[in-house]
Amino acid sequence: MRLAHYLTIGSECTTSLSSYLEKLNYAEIGWDARVALSVYGAFSSNEYIKAQKVRNRQMQIHQKIFDKADVIVVPTTGVTAYPIKDDALKTGELDYINGAALVRYSIAGNFLGLPAVTIPVGFDKAGLPIGLQFIGKPWSEPTLIHIAFAMQALRIADNRKPKVFYDLLNSE
Repeated sequence: MRLAHYLTIGSECTTSLSSYLEKLNYAEIGWDARVALSVYGAFSSNEYIKAQKVRNRQMQIHQKIFDKADVIVVPTTGVTAYPIKDDALKTGELDYINGAALVRYSIAGNFLGLPAVTIPVGFDKAGLPIGLQFIGKPWSEPTLIHIAFAMQALRIADNRKPKVFYDLLNSE
């Protein structure tokens, strides 16, 4: 599913941005974007069709899960935050191993269009935040919000901000 997801997102991204990509000065973007655009532009239409077959099969598998459960509960990410290399600001982030681990549990929702919500549930040994994600069947957003609200209410006594925290909603 992960490969089919990347192929689908990459193909749809390059197709929708094709008029802009023709005028793009590649010297102005980071190596991470250059690598991604090069890979995404190399996929064939047959590969895209195969990826859609994987998507369809995954939707059927997830529907069977939702026949027995209201939500799927997984970690928000596969790893907590990792150090960003010194050259990342100049060249972009090219750590695809950690990058893949970060998105491991968000691929199903993204690829299949399933609603999901994540809440903070604690911290690792280094004090980095850990999240819990609830993925629902199509159109189950109210259920997910209720579950997230209830879970967050249970955790409120143990809630604290991470060492590095930016409040984007209340900043002036």
